[in-house]
Amino acid sequence: MKIKPRNDILRDIIRDAKKYPKGWNATFGHDTNLFSHDCYIFHPDIGIYLLKEYNKNPFEVKGMGIKLARRIDEDIEDPNNQKSGDFGIIKENIQKILRNINKGIPPQQILTVQINGEDLGITIPVQGKHLPQKTRFIVLKNAFYSRIKKKLDTYFEKMASEDGIYKSYE
Repeated sequence: MKIKPRNDILRDIIRDAKKYPKGWNATFGHDTNLFSHDCYIFHPDIGIYLLKEYNKNPFEVKGMGIKLARRIDEDIEDPNNQKSGDFGIIKENIQKILRNINKGIPPQQILTVQINGEDLGITIPVQGKHLPQKTRFIVLKNAFYSRIKKKLDTYFEKMASEDGIYKSYE
């Protein structure tokens, strides 16, 4: 299992979603020790991905992640879980969006037609349920506190420090 930059992990998830388009779940939370937003994205046939990220500035999100497991325990993938909404990974093609706007297609239409599967520059290749239970996030966070997760935390902390994220706290 290899630690990868944020965009590489998102590409891996999108690649896996092509094989298994349905059944994705996610839970989100904060790692208060590292000031990161943690995203656990999982599928019963794929496993669990952890993505740690932060906003470097209002226009740039940075992070890294890892595939934590190839299987999901039954208590994590409980079919009786309540969902609070949906989540998705949005993929855009700026050149295609601009071409369609120049053709006279309104930006709102570009956003809404993707729901019907039409690609005018925006697609959502990964969609699933957001499972909001705070206990689920804590269970995932504690279940995978291993050498690999410690290594991810160390790399994340180094990257955030180099970007000056912790300077106001020193």
